[in-house]
Parts: sequence; structure tokens; C-alpha cells
Amino acid sequence: MSSVLPNQPDEPADRQAAQALPPPLPGQAEAADWTPRDWRPPPSAPAKPPLDKVSLIALIAAIPSLGLVSIPLGIWGVIRTKNKQRRGRILAVISFVLIGLWAVIGTLVGMTGRLPVTSSTDQAAAAPSSIVAQTTATVSPAPATVSPTPSPSKTKIPGRQPHGPLRKAKKVYWDQLTTGDCFKGWTEKGSYTITRVDCRSPHEEEVTGKFNLSASRYPGDNAVDKAGDARCKKYFTRYVGIDWDSSAYNYDYATPDSDSWRYGDRLVICVADDPNHPEGNRISLRKVKQ
Repeated sequence: MSSVLPNQPDEPADRQAAQALPPPLPGQAEAADWTPRDWRPPPSAPAKPPLDKVSLIALIAAIPSLGLVSIPLGIWGVIRTKNKQRRGRILAVISFVLIGLWAVIGTLVGMTGRLPVTSSTDQAAAAPSSIVAQTTATVSPAPATVSPTPSPSKTKIPGRQPHGPLRKAKKVYWDQLTTGDCFKGWTEKGSYTITRVDCRSPHEEEVTGKFNLSASRYPGDNAVDKAGDARCKKYFTRYVGIDWDSSAYNYDYATPDSDSWRYGDRLVICVADDPNHPEGNRISLRKVKQ
């Protein structure tokens, strides 16, 4: 006797389809349970901080030694790069080094420019000598020729014009006199020193030039006087601005004697004076043209 089962509701289609599939193979169950994970790229290197333009400008300004621009910018650049958010601190430090080098170079150049220069015309003679304006001693050695140095330029006059405050009087040796010096004490015989004064102070003589004679042996008083007279007359014309024959002033000279010649003295000093004020002249005779 057959029995009939009561009607059952229909199962879903997907369940029916699943029942119709064969059973899964070993390992397929785990694979069915895998779900994909979120994927992220590996971390990249941190970005390089930007270059500090202030430090760069400080370095550029330091190259031509623009210290007033470079130093403030360099200090600012050091501050800006302190937290390492900007690159370029080394540029600011280099700018300081360059400015320091420029300062050292400027100091050395300035010191070189201030080095004293000594003129050969102002150097003292070899040794103090006994100098006479006009000598009367008679020496009769073998004739010799005195060869003075070439005549100086007729246009350029060495020496100093008095200006500014009056110079103080000073005791000096004869061989320390230079062209343009005014002095007194010329008549003090046997003295190696004279008093150099300002040409606006009372004085006796004024130096118009100086030169050295050249001879191995003392040529005699007459030869020395002749050489001194000829050369000092030219110095007078050049210094006063008019020849001696037409001038109201005189010229004179001091020459070495035979004793000082042995010690190497060859210096001749040419001077000019005012005959109307032999001890109280108060003006310089340079270019008076009188």
C-alpha cells in the first residue's frame, strides 16, 4: 500500500544547485574561506628639505666682498636652518669665511701701502765733518779734477714751503740739512751743529741745494771752492727764480776740508741769504724772483 507524503514547500534554487554539485576536494574548503586583504605600498624615503635661499644669497654676496649685505643674510640663514627644515647652513658658514678672508687681505694691503719710503736725498752723510764757508788754508797736492754729479732738473725744485703752524727750532748736524731748510748758527766756527728753524722765523741762511764731490784724493781748496761756486750759483738761479747777477740776494756754500775728506766727507751745501737782513730774514727765498 503506497503512501503519499504531504506536499513540502520548494527549496531555494541555490540550495538545490549546491546539492547537485559534487563534494569539495580536500584543501578547497580553506581556499573558499580566504578573503583579500587591503594592500599598501612600502614606505618611501622622506622628502629632502628645500634649499634656504637666504643662505645662498649670503654666499653670493660674500664673493665680491659685500660684507654689509652678506653678514646679516648669513646670520639670518643660520637661524632659518636651525630646525633642519631647510638646507643651506653650510652656505651661510662659507659666506662668513669669505668675508673674513677679504678683511685679512684688506688689512695686509693697507699695511703695505703705509710702509715708509726713505728718500736718498734726505739720508745723512757718512760722518760729521768740519765744514767751512771760505777756507784760507793752503794745500798743494798733485792737481786733480773734481767731477760733481750731473746738474739737477731746472723745473722741479725739491724741498718744502713753510705752511701751517710754525715749526719748532731744532739742533741738527750740517749733513742733515735738506733743500728748503732755513737755519741760523752759520757763523759759529768749529761747531758741527746748527739750529734749523721755520722760514717765517728769523734766520740767516736757506738751503738751495746739496751735492757730493767725487775724487779719490783731496783736490785742494781752490778746486773744491771752484766746483762749489759753479754748482751753487746754478742752484741759486733755480731756487730763487732769477740769476745771481740780477738778484738782490746772495749765495754761499759750505765745503769739506782736507781733514774731513779723509773720513769720506764729500758734501757741499749751497745756501742763499738776504744781505739786508743777515740774521733776521723772515721769508723764504724760494721763487721770490728778486
